Parts: sequence; structure tokens; C-alpha cells
Amino acid sequence: MQSPSSSSLRAAALLVAAVIPTISLAASETFLNGQSIYGQPGAVSGASRVVDVAQATRLNVAYGETVVFRGDAGQQFAWTFNGLDRRAVELAKIAPAGFAAKSTVAYIGRDPANRR
Repeated sequence: MQSPSSSSLRAAALLVAAVIPTISLAASETFLNGQSIYGQPGAVSGASRVVDVAQATRLNVAYGETVVFRGDAGQQFAWTFNGLDRRAVELAKIAPAGFAAKSTVAYIGRDPANRR
């Protein structure tokens, strides 16, 4: 027969074992298929606007919008915001390596396909 304390310890261990994978998935910035929750790299030619990161510290983007971000040294990249809606993302998280993103934050608008 098990003592009440060993049963409690076993239940706590099972709870921890069940919760840890859930927490790691919630903190991840990628979907299970490896795609970013913020969207994907876009084509510069398909961008709706160009943002100079030296001038902008924050900007609102529409869900599905493709934006070109231009850095100080003439470097640039395009991003399509079609991941999860209603999120804020620091540009440094989506910018390619070597891009000086500073502290610019993009606020992604609501996906019109969502009814929530």
C-alpha cells in the first residue's frame, strides 16, 4: 500500500510531465512545421510600402501585408505578415542575420478571416 505522500508526489510528477511540453510549445515562435508565427519572407517587388528602420520605432501592419524594411547601410528585406494575427513582433526576430533592426516593433492587425 502506498502512503498518501508518495501518491501526491506521483501525481505532481505526472502533472509536471504533462505541463512542460505544453509550455515549450506556447513559448515557441514557430509552428510545428517550422514556419514563423509572424509570417514569412516576402518578395520585395510585392511590397505595399517601404519602411526605413532608422526613422520608425513602431508601425502598424495589416494582416497579409508585405513590407520592405530598409536599414542604414542600404540593406533591405521584405516580410509578409500572414502568420498569427493581433501580435507584436520585434523586427530583430524576423530580420535576416546582419540586418541592424534596432528596436523597431511591428503590430500585426486582425486577420479578416477570423471571427473572434
